[in-house]
Amino acid sequence: MEAQYSKDGQGVYQTLKINIDADKEAIFNYLSTTEGIQQWFPQLLFEKREVHGKMYFHLEKADDLEMTITHFEENKIVGFTWDIGTVKFELNRKNQQTELTFNEYLPFEFPHIILDFAGWQFHMESIKSIAETGKPLNSQDYDFNSKNETIEAQLKLENEK
Repeated sequence: MEAQYSKDGQGVYQTLKINIDADKEAIFNYLSTTEGIQQWFPQLLFEKREVHGKMYFHLEKADDLEMTITHFEENKIVGFTWDIGTVKFELNRKNQQTELTFNEYLPFEFPHIILDFAGWQFHMESIKSIAETGKPLNSQDYDFNSKNETIEAQLKLENEK
């Protein structure tokens, strides 16, 4: 998986790209339906699959967080608000694979930016695993500490440019 980071005066950006041995339609189903997304991110659900439609992040001991769909193009793009930030998935055919691109923007006020970036990296790998093998990754087997350190180092380097 390829990861790039950048900053501006407002916040931090993460772009992830991964190639998956599956067709766009199958992957889009994992990204844009409640049944699909809950296989790799069980807390998320869709209410209405369209621009301005609603999604929810289910919290065990609090009210669900409402999110708004910002982009929706069947078998191509789905994006939504992510707390005070935004995320977007885009699918493109690349040779015999599908390239999944993930773009995330988080303002500096967002708590735990590095943890969130690492979490989405895990989810991208899990989407690939589900699409190719039918099984999600186990978060217990993922080295979040190492990933957090790498992201933090990259963001500091970007800040010094």
